[in-house]
Amino acid sequence: MEIPGISTLSTILKRPIELRSDALAQRREMAAELQANCQKLATSLKNTFRIAKQANEVDFDAAEKKIMDLMDNLKQVDSTFQEEDSPVLWHLAIDMRFKDFAKSCANFYQSVLNLKPILNENIADSTVLKALCKDEGLSKVTGAWQGELETMLGRVNQEYMKVMAIKFSW
Repeated sequence: MEIPGISTLSTILKRPIELRSDALAQRREMAAELQANCQKLATSLKNTFRIAKQANEVDFDAAEKKIMDLMDNLKQVDSTFQEEDSPVLWHLAIDMRFKDFAKSCANFYQSVLNLKPILNENIADSTVLKALCKDEGLSKVTGAWQGELETMLGRVNQEYMKVMAIKFSW
């Protein structure tokens, strides 16, 4: 199983850019694609943690599998998301009107990757996961991260609205 959004993220961020004559429209299309990806990824991760939080009320085995799958998937992600590493983020950032949007996307993706050490340090295996769910510790472990995710997604959406409001090209 792959994390929806993470699996396509490398494809989106690492693809080569063929410059078009309508640079503003091209950058807007890229921004729309990145913003949609951030939304899907945030939704997927929130659903995963909502299921884990309800583990004692529903099927614990299903919740355990969902979190363990998430941990395994995050272990496979070895990327960092910086402007200099991504042709798409770099192409957006060289236009000062899109620079803040590119930075907010990079920060959002980095906050997702920051989940990896939180999970791996605090949930080493299913025994630990069961103990955390039983004591509601999983909610405490992920609560701060969920707040960060929402803040970062809010910044992405705010910057996205700004770039979509641009009326003309330089």
